[in-house]
Amino acid sequence: MLTPSKADCIAVLSAASRVANANESVRLNSSTLGLSRNSLDATAAFLMERDCFVRCEGAQGSYEVGGLSLQGKLRLEQLVYG
Repeated sequence: MLTPSKADCIAVLSAASRVANANESVRLNSSTLGLSRNSLDATAAFLMERDCFVRCEGAQGSYEVGGLSLQGKLRLEQLVYG
């Protein structure tokens, strides 16, 4: 598996951080996020394995995620500021 870039992780985590309600979710779209489909696949898989989202659904090319978990918030902060 490819290791996603810092910028790719920030893009995906930032999109998920905009989800305010626990019952809501956001569909991750590679063109909206400015990523290639392969980059989105690698980044989503990488972040899902690390439990960065409250909930996540989908498979290759189509992902829908809830807001950020505590781990996701910490990872986003670390990537942005550290």
